[in-house]
Amino acid sequence: MLLSKDEIASCAKRVAASTDRRHYNNIVKLVSQYPDLSQVEESAFENDEPTLRFLTMALLPVFRKLFSRGQLNPAKAASANEKQFSQWCRKLYNSYKSKLLHCISCIPFESSLALDCLDAYMQLLEQEAIHFASHDDAPFFPNKTLKALILAIFKSNVSSSVDAADGQSKNPVVLEFTQSYYKKHVDIQYYFQAEMTALTQEDESIKTLDHMQLMAKWLSIMNHDNHYSSEDADLEIFVPQPPQAMENESQFKSNLEKNWLFFLNLSGLPTTHYKTTLLILHRRIIPHFNTPTKLMDFLTDSYDLGDHVVSLLALNGLFELMRRYNLEYAHFYSKLYQLVTPSLMHVKHRSRFLRLAELFLSSTHVSANLVASFIKRLARLTLDSPPAAIVSVLPFIYNLLKKHPTCMIMLHDPDYISDPFADADKIALVKERRRQYTDPYKMEESNPEITNAIESSLWELDSLTNHYHPNVATLAKIFSQPFRKHNYNMEDFLDWSYDSLLQAEVTRKLKVSPALEFEEYGAAFGEYIKCVEW
Repeated sequence: MLLSKDEIASCAKRVAASTDRRHYNNIVKLVSQYPDLSQVEESAFENDEPTLRFLTMALLPVFRKLFSRGQLNPAKAASANEKQFSQWCRKLYNSYKSKLLHCISCIPFESSLALDCLDAYMQLLEQEAIHFASHDDAPFFPNKTLKALILAIFKSNVSSSVDAADGQSKNPVVLEFTQSYYKKHVDIQYYFQAEMTALTQEDESIKTLDHMQLMAKWLSIMNHDNHYSSEDADLEIFVPQPPQAMENESQFKSNLEKNWLFFLNLSGLPTTHYKTTLLILHRRIIPHFNTPTKLMDFLTDSYDLGDHVVSLLALNGLFELMRRYNLEYAHFYSKLYQLVTPSLMHVKHRSRFLRLAELFLSSTHVSANLVASFIKRLARLTLDSPPAAIVSVLPFIYNLLKKHPTCMIMLHDPDYISDPFADADKIALVKERRRQYTDPYKMEESNPEITNAIESSLWELDSLTNHYHPNVATLAKIFSQPFRKHNYNMEDFLDWSYDSLLQAEVTRKLKVSPALEFEEYGAAFGEYIKCVEW
């Protein structure tokens, strides 16, 4: 049976307001009030939670008083008796901290008590930095105290606490720690990464926790831009006198790198975690790595998952490493080419693929055979694609042809064009070539360098000039005209859909009214119906 709030307040006041040590037994009484919360039912807990919250906040000023009286540091005791008393007080203090950590880690549902315990624990950490230092104003950070909190946070297992959309944790304790402490304080960040490295390398218990929950919490803590090593970071100091070692940015990056690699190598992660990680890779992960090329294994594993979006994002990450850090990855364009499948034309991430493919193929050092393979394969896929997809692909092909003029032979091959001034034999030879032409392109070949696309033609684009949809037919005709336009802005075409195409048609202003039937009728088949004998 819990004490009432009045009883708790009375016990706490006796200790805080008086130096009489006979009252200190009240601390034992108060600390022992915390029940085992690991198996508690939410309905039963609701009755006790207000009292437990009051108890937590009542004990906090009690231990603040003990800090200020110097009764929690046995090393500074003046006599053997004082040392023994300080050790007893320190034991009570450690018991209180353990109770706070228990509430943080064991309550299986959302509760305000866990948030109060987190806040109280961080206030105690600040007090330790002041009073547990070797002497007044000496630099000190209680990293072991933070380490225990980190483990409690990652053990916290609130049900339904993972966001299905991005795989990040919705656990209130994780969010509160991130928003109020980690994102705001440079020393918290530095020692968090240092102690997390120690946990992942030395403590086997963290490896036995649910991997999805672990990764969800890690992503929630790390997915922001206000990091220690960010150029524009706006951070404060949490403890009054942090150690100078905290200024070692290289060590911070080293620890952060080890921690990211630990979490990325967890087994059984869902695709949402891969997607979220890959989306933040360039801006929030790579800049904080000492050796970004260590991400190569994760990126190749991500591609091999088989999820089209994850594979594309993984290639984007590999391209970033190739471009910025001289990573060599010989099969990059083969992997990209293998993503150009019929399903690509029917999925919502098609626009993302075209944006990235335009970036990947923008280099003039890419071979003409390779570019021709992408052009040809996309052109072939347009034959049975929806109009919205075709409208996106045609400007993409146009831009590639402009950027890589060698591929123009696929549109205009002199060997198949008749010269009206040539002799009869040459004209007959050209006609015979055109009659016997068979497309040499190998659609099933996975290596874009050997598909024979450059020797092929883009007859598919000519077929599209007869497409039923006027927008597609009009756009396809640009390939039969001189290429005077420098390039198309892909953003004008990427987000088209059936709905937007129809909406554009409905709202289009007509220059000339369409021809209509000159006789007006009141109803369809009106006169015919009247004369029919039923």
